[in-house]
Amino acid sequence: MGPFLASAVSGQLALSLLPSLPPFWWSLVLLPFLLLLWVRLRHSWLLWLVPGLLSFALAVAVAERQLSAEVPSRLEMQTLQVQGRITGLPEPDHFGGWRLRLQPVSVSDKGWLPRGIWQLNLRDAAMPLPGTTCTMSVRLKKPHGNANPGGFDYEAWLLSEGVTATGSASDAKCQQTDWSVDQLRLAMRLHFLERFPEQQDMAGVVLALVTGDRALVSAEVWERYAATGVIHLMAISGMHITLLAVVAAWISLRLLRLVPGLGLVVPLHKPALLMGLAVALAYSLVAGFSVPTQRTLVMLAVIVLAHWWQRRLPTLQILGAAMLIVLLWWPLSVHAVGFWLSFGAVALLMLVGQSQSHLSVWQQGVRLQFGLSLLLLPPTIWFFERASWVSPFANLLAVPIVTFMVVPLGIFGMLLWPVLPQIADGVWLVAIQVMSVLDALLTQFQSWPAASIGWSFPGRAGFIWAMLAVCCLFQPLQPRLRLLAPLFLLPLFMVYHAPFPGSLRVTVLDVGQGLAVLLETGKYRMLYDTGAAFGEQDAGRSVILPTLRQQGVHQLDRLILSHDDLDHTGGAASLLSGLPVTDVLGAWPKSLAHIKNVPHQTCVAGHEWQVEGWNFVVISPSQDAAEGNIDNNRSCVLRVSKGKAAILLPGDMEGPGEYALLDAGVAIRSNVLVLGHHGARAASTEEWLRQVGPDLAIASAGYLNRYGHPARAVRERLVQAGIPMLNTANTGAIVIDMRATGEAHWQAYREISGRYWW
Repeated sequence: MGPFLASAVSGQLALSLLPSLPPFWWSLVLLPFLLLLWVRLRHSWLLWLVPGLLSFALAVAVAERQLSAEVPSRLEMQTLQVQGRITGLPEPDHFGGWRLRLQPVSVSDKGWLPRGIWQLNLRDAAMPLPGTTCTMSVRLKKPHGNANPGGFDYEAWLLSEGVTATGSASDAKCQQTDWSVDQLRLAMRLHFLERFPEQQDMAGVVLALVTGDRALVSAEVWERYAATGVIHLMAISGMHITLLAVVAAWISLRLLRLVPGLGLVVPLHKPALLMGLAVALAYSLVAGFSVPTQRTLVMLAVIVLAHWWQRRLPTLQILGAAMLIVLLWWPLSVHAVGFWLSFGAVALLMLVGQSQSHLSVWQQGVRLQFGLSLLLLPPTIWFFERASWVSPFANLLAVPIVTFMVVPLGIFGMLLWPVLPQIADGVWLVAIQVMSVLDALLTQFQSWPAASIGWSFPGRAGFIWAMLAVCCLFQPLQPRLRLLAPLFLLPLFMVYHAPFPGSLRVTVLDVGQGLAVLLETGKYRMLYDTGAAFGEQDAGRSVILPTLRQQGVHQLDRLILSHDDLDHTGGAASLLSGLPVTDVLGAWPKSLAHIKNVPHQTCVAGHEWQVEGWNFVVISPSQDAAEGNIDNNRSCVLRVSKGKAAILLPGDMEGPGEYALLDAGVAIRSNVLVLGHHGARAASTEEWLRQVGPDLAIASAGYLNRYGHPARAVRERLVQAGIPMLNTANTGAIVIDMRATGEAHWQAYREISGRYWW
């Protein structure tokens, strides 16, 4: 059974590694040839490939169906009337509206039958209740995210969630609907807001632990728990549900033993196991029946069935069967961090638990927590791009407190709330106070030197090798195999190769509607602009820092902020807080008022420095312009050149600024040009393009942004001038290797690191 399970699971996982979807029929055509080959040769390993091929074919079919359900290109950003049902809990967005998910039923365009889930931002409306049927006007896009060497793969996450379109909504008209569990969860959120306003942070944590509703958890709390390695506790995790089911089964078994003669009729462990599974199911329903809870329930059901049929299945076979069922149910789960964290936590409970029965309870707990921290290290680095050496100590404290105190108190309060609301508030208040004490201790852990460090794998291969190392370390079959674990861990320490000596590597990051450009020589690292900020998130935290970590950049020699616009300076505060920067040249926005230890100077034309033969020259603004009010034409314009190679970075400079430089006779000839103001109509004039004479123009713009950048007029000017253009919205990050000879070789990240969902 083991080889067949491994083959089937591998077939599901293999698809996620491919850059494009193969035809569905490939696997089905190979299958009869494989069977004929087995009949001829009689090698058992040929039969083992059969479930893998079938499983792979299913994964391809599901992925094809999901991708085909995306909004057609002809309907993107068109106003459509839609009717659908609100699923899950609406959350407040950073524009004062609501972020919600809609399951569409019908749409005004009769040529399209919508499927899947839409993630929408609803403007100027009261919060719609979960489960209500609404009609609204929507403007949709295909699921799209930034594509960079580091950072969160938003498109993969949307794919795993079944989201087939994103966009905005307005003019919502909703009808009353029947009661649902989600309405209970929403009522609890509103109740917590009303009853615990002074403890809102920790009240939000308790609410998240009990119901899975994380709307009240602040960004500061998220950062603290990520820095201490306990971020996995902020979800309804597989470990929580598993331990709750175990406790429920244990209590049920104790109670059943009190019934005289019942054990003679039925083995008592069977109804006890069913009770544990039922409690886990009820808890999962209250928690929104999210994909992670569904995965855990499948695992528990496999375990219960194995015990019910009195089959002593090996731990790895139970895990393999559960993983296969989950992947057959929804193959795209493999793209979700919860898939790896859920299976990892439950696997650890099973593998470690069966091998330490000779240890005391305290010894088991310590070993379990250190094992948990090690097991979750690869997924944490891969998805959150950080590692915390205090994680074992923080988890040793946090896991038992959360699992055996906070969560039970929260659930007990939820049971009391419908009948004894005042007592329920008291129980919840105790849970909040306990969580406050734990939070204070985690704050102390966070303050320890280098408690959390940025860390990235060198691509997906590094993550896979690290996971193999951990699996090798915890596998119970061959103890000698554990000696190989350190070899598999080597990718953790791999570093990014510096640019070729004498060359300049330019990376125009994909930060959406904004700008961030990394310039690297052999020993010099400089960043031009830091992208935008949006609500509590910004490009510095979500894109730039992860990319720098992935490329082995641990310090910047200079940061240039071209001008004080949010789409250029939005990530500066996070960047300066997360990475040493030698100095800052250019704007100094109010968001940096708390930064005291970084030298800063104004950007003025004539400022010049040399690095490894490359000449960095600021050609605008003039002294008088630099001291005036900041606007687009006072952007810090930088030209970097060596021999016949040059790149020009004009910030948001538009026509008047371009003509001023042309009149001044400043050297602007460059073979690479980053288009001014993201390709706005008012920038990149015909004469400017003619005088610069680039071999390549780059627009850093958001996907289908509301400004229409790069403008059609600019695209036409470029075509007339014979200048090819790349748009980061379509290509992802663009990496250009420049040589003094004038050679400039570029690569688009979406092409070189293909994902079939891109």
